[in-house]
Amino acid sequence: MAPLILVLISSTIMVTVATRYGDDTVSDTYYKDSRMYHFSADQDERAKALGLAAVVQFDPVESLVHLDLRGDIDYPEKLMLVMGHPVEADLDQYVILELLAPGRYRGSAVGELKHRRYLQLSPEIDPEKIQDAEWRLKGEINFDLGNGVPLNPAQQ
Repeated sequence: MAPLILVLISSTIMVTVATRYGDDTVSDTYYKDSRMYHFSADQDERAKALGLAAVVQFDPVESLVHLDLRGDIDYPEKLMLVMGHPVEADLDQYVILELLAPGRYRGSAVGELKHRRYLQLSPEIDPEKIQDAEWRLKGEINFDLGNGVPLNPAQQ
């Protein structure tokens, strides 16, 4: 009976750990249609058609974010930079960048700038509506290796 009880206890612990600390890494424009998953690349195609690209530079001492954006657009007054944590959605940061000059933006990050983050830039500043934004640029940064990175339309 001891092996059976041990298996029962260990499986209960595993199920509890899996449900409590499960990954929530999917944060892109995916949606479920019946039993098939589809990816919407409209934002990336629009960014590519507009010739959009950006360079983001982080100042870890003052927790400032500087962004230079170029492309064939009227520069919006504000942009949203999502700094997605690779594993925990609770650690994602949303940085609102304000226009300083045509193509130049600045914003303030909250907390320490460290480890790896997935970056997404869009003109939609409401986190709930970011998947409906007109365009987006993406990138990835590892703060252990540097404080600057280019942002480009995602490649299909």
